[in-house]
Amino acid sequence: MSFMVLSQREVQQCIDMKQAITVMEEAFKESYLRQTILPLRTPVAVEKENALMLTMPAYLSQKNALGLKVISVFPNNTAKKKPAINGVMLLLNEETGEAQAIMEAGYLTAMRTGAVSGLATKYLAKENANEVAIIGSGVQAVTQLEAVASVRPIRNVSIWSRSFENSKRFAQKIEDKYEVECHQTIREAVKNADVICTATASTEPLICLADLKPDVHINAVGSHTRKMREINNDVMAKAVIVVDQLEAALSEAGEVISALEERCIRQEDIKELGAIVNANQTPNQKRITLFKSVGLAIQDISIAHAVYMNALKQGLGTSLSLM
Repeated sequence: MSFMVLSQREVQQCIDMKQAITVMEEAFKESYLRQTILPLRTPVAVEKENALMLTMPAYLSQKNALGLKVISVFPNNTAKKKPAINGVMLLLNEETGEAQAIMEAGYLTAMRTGAVSGLATKYLAKENANEVAIIGSGVQAVTQLEAVASVRPIRNVSIWSRSFENSKRFAQKIEDKYEVECHQTIREAVKNADVICTATASTEPLICLADLKPDVHINAVGSHTRKMREINNDVMAKAVIVVDQLEAALSEAGEVISALEERCIRQEDIKELGAIVNANQTPNQKRITLFKSVGLAIQDISIAHAVYMNALKQGLGTSLSLM
């Protein structure tokens, strides 16, 4: 049995944000049409490090894409000067079950998370949105901005991070493309934003209704457990809420769980992104819209499959055998 191994550098050569958003759009359509198998991911807590390991399998029958992601989220790695997110993707041949490809997953996780926010922004944000606020300054912040700017004419970027030094470092990376301003408070960062992307590990709400424009779109992608929250319940109560998958959101999205428990929202009013994409419909753009993503394995396996197919075309990767 031989399979392809792709390094992070080779993965980066095989996907760009525009294609990643297209891949996400196709995957969410397939999911809505029940052409995927998508079990809930399995988390394993490493409490002494405030960390998680997650296993995420999926099968997309129309793409012949079968596989598994194993990802670790270790926030304390930042202080150790190591990536906070590490992992591997394993693709299997759908006809034989044999290993087809193994590739680095940290970069792809950031890409697909950004891409699904880009997809949500495409359908939910107003057409002329030109100012984005990025809350957080890690690797996810980079791909969130790249994705939003792929679907809307972004000119101005406001940044807030718990570390102002990190905010400034992020700003330096993008100041040749945008008008950039770093802020000491979240209120200042978001007050003029047409689109807000939150990518933090916060356990306390950061975004409050009084600070927002009435037609802002929010991509909330940082929190991924019941105990984590980035969005206050007063925002949840006013917003059109769209999730990547209802079952996953009810299990893992702290904002959704809290708002339901406090009766700020009703479960029947929560929409799934796949339904919106499939119907090619957009909610009322005069209201706040909020996309809450906890991350789905169909995102991982679909983007990994796209990378694999591009690698074959480009002659990239190393063939290894376990026999």
